[in-house]
Amino acid sequence: MPNVAEWEQAEAPFEETAWSVVLAAGAETDARAQAALAELCRIYWRPIYAYLRRSGHNREDAQDLTQSFFQHVLENETLRRVSREKGRFRSFLLGALKVCLADEQARRHTLKRGGGVQFISTDELEAEELHHLRSDHDAAPDEILDARWAGVLLERALEKVRLEFDAEEKPKTFELLSPFLAGEKPTTSYDDVAKDLGISLGAVKTQIHRLRRQFASAVRREIMQTVAAPHEVENELRQLRDVFARLAKQSAL
Repeated sequence: MPNVAEWEQAEAPFEETAWSVVLAAGAETDARAQAALAELCRIYWRPIYAYLRRSGHNREDAQDLTQSFFQHVLENETLRRVSREKGRFRSFLLGALKVCLADEQARRHTLKRGGGVQFISTDELEAEELHHLRSDHDAAPDEILDARWAGVLLERALEKVRLEFDAEEKPKTFELLSPFLAGEKPTTSYDDVAKDLGISLGAVKTQIHRLRRQFASAVRREIMQTVAAPHEVENELRQLRDVFARLAKQSAL
């Protein structure tokens, strides 16, 4: 479980992001906004698939609905309906999905099975299905969506940090230090890491502290991609902490 207590400690300026580009487009859909929306959809389709599965759709229907829904989202008509009142990208996606699922005509024509849509690869869907089978089936669909959303966000943040270490030619350092990002006690010790890296115990503690701040900054940058304003970053951080607190409580039962 990620150590979320330190996320809010890493400050970062709120700059132009993928979601803010989409929102800024307004009624005028341009190629840049369309590309930004497509990128966000490709990153965050997994929570929607998890929501559909937990809502009772079987594997095949959930796969087809996910493919077709995101194809629908990427159409200009959907982008024109985006507004700042939607706030977070997550809220926009879930709202759009619920409208489509509740609309019988939309379900027949927009979300019908097949249609040759291949927004998401079969391999990705297979991998996500395995994740679904391992998930907590006592949770409500919205809770599953939130948990999967947080998981994807953290995975991306961790990957960004790993790439930063690779760029500095320190992949071994990242491999040894990254277990200390989790809330649970790692299987290795500070002393073991110090011996493997050939540095002092104090240096290990300093590097772990820096890694946590680096990861916190990466998490905030990922969140920024999906919100409309700076205060939404703080709201998302609080919600993510709540998500993991609930999951930790459930796993302890």
